[in-house]
Amino acid sequence: MAAQNPDLLELMSESQERLTVLSSANLAQQKLKKLDLQLTRDGFFRLRRTYLNGKQEYFSFSFSEFEEMNYLGNTQSGTLILKAQPESIIVQTFRDSRGNIDTMATTLKLPLQQLEAADLNILQDCFLRIKERLKR
Repeated sequence: MAAQNPDLLELMSESQERLTVLSSANLAQQKLKKLDLQLTRDGFFRLRRTYLNGKQEYFSFSFSEFEEMNYLGNTQSGTLILKAQPESIIVQTFRDSRGNIDTMATTLKLPLQQLEAADLNILQDCFLRIKERLKR
């Protein structure tokens, strides 16, 4: 189901902007060349990490499969853990020395920096509201 509701698009845009800023702050620390994070109009969370060595990791899941999120860390740095229904997160790797991988997962870990409690609360609220609106 496409997300045509202006309120839903606003929630997705706000979440994407907030996550992009919080996750882009530590690219060098993660040995990343580029990080692309996108919340799509049709209700998907998509993340592509491109490492300095050329390896790419791609993750995707529908917000209709989203269950919960947790944060391990402090306000300086930590990891946002997004949990979806079992085996509903697509995981693919390209240009990996161990070979390309195509599998499914239940959690996605996203390193973040400078995350305040208010940011976490806003993200949690946005994600749950996106999921709820996609059900309609």
